[in-house]
Amino acid sequence: MKFVGTASLAAMILAGSWYAAHAQSAFGPSNSKETYYWISQNSTLPLFVRSDYKGMKKIADQLHIRIRIAGPTNIDLGQLIATIGEVCAQRPAGISVVGWDPALTVPVQQCVAMHVPVVVDDADLPGSGRLAFIGTDWHTIGDEQAKAIIKALPNGGKIAVLSIVNADNMKQAVEGLTKTLKAAGKKYQIVASEDDTGDAATASRVASSVIAAHRDIAAIAGFDSESGPGIVEAVREAGMKGKIVVTAMEQSPDFFKTLLEGSTTAIIVQNRELFTYYAFRLLYDFHHNGLSTNGLTGWRGKPIPVDVNTGVLVVTKDNVGPMLKAAAK
Repeated sequence: MKFVGTASLAAMILAGSWYAAHAQSAFGPSNSKETYYWISQNSTLPLFVRSDYKGMKKIADQLHIRIRIAGPTNIDLGQLIATIGEVCAQRPAGISVVGWDPALTVPVQQCVAMHVPVVVDDADLPGSGRLAFIGTDWHTIGDEQAKAIIKALPNGGKIAVLSIVNADNMKQAVEGLTKTLKAAGKKYQIVASEDDTGDAATASRVASSVIAAHRDIAAIAGFDSESGPGIVEAVREAGMKGKIVVTAMEQSPDFFKTLLEGSTTAIIVQNRELFTYYAFRLLYDFHHNGLSTNGLTGWRGKPIPVDVNTGVLVVTKDNVGPMLKAAAK
């Protein structure tokens, strides 16, 4: 099992930001009677460290529980599956799993069979028997990016998509994008859907290849946090800034400046602090809220919400100002 430690975050710590300085392997008091886990691939992704970790730290401090972070620091589905099994074998008070891939369904089922409470955040595993899902409707993310493209390109055009193609949540986002574009008419054509492996350098290379193959490409949509920076770099290198519409997911605060520069048209922001905060609130409540369903409690009554949609914020040049001011504080 790989835990997130300060040594593995050395580069981030040197960056001097709040989230880098406070990144750690666990949150909450070390002597807590209850230990919970957050498990994900790419567990030290800057986006996670900056947002997801903050939600976990806040709820751990408020409830006086211990929350540990586990999972591979790269994209490694096999290691992620192994980590879930290893953590569940310890019988913690509960775990929150980022549902990257349907292959996680079985290990989560096994955890639940061991009566280890499991919620899934960010990307759902609906057939896993998890107690609850909390996070974003990824179809909405695709729909909102499509709407931004349609607004920017009323006459239509060719569109490319970059994502982690095997991630189930991103498949849903591409479906949402495709459905909304299709409803807008045949003048919108998706000509490429490429894998950037969740890496900005790879995204840049892939986007450059797409631009070279489709010189009349009108828009590129990115669905993981590293897609946007890679796409923007490729568009700039091609001398197409302002000529290719770029929509993306949230990234570092500096990335939002690309809206003012005209490099991006819309950036979709998830309420990440919110869904990690409430993931552990739900797990804690499962043990402690004392509620019942017609007298049934705990595993029989499941006294917590089953699905919690935390929504999205669509950021454009018109509303990015307050966000940039908040980041500067």
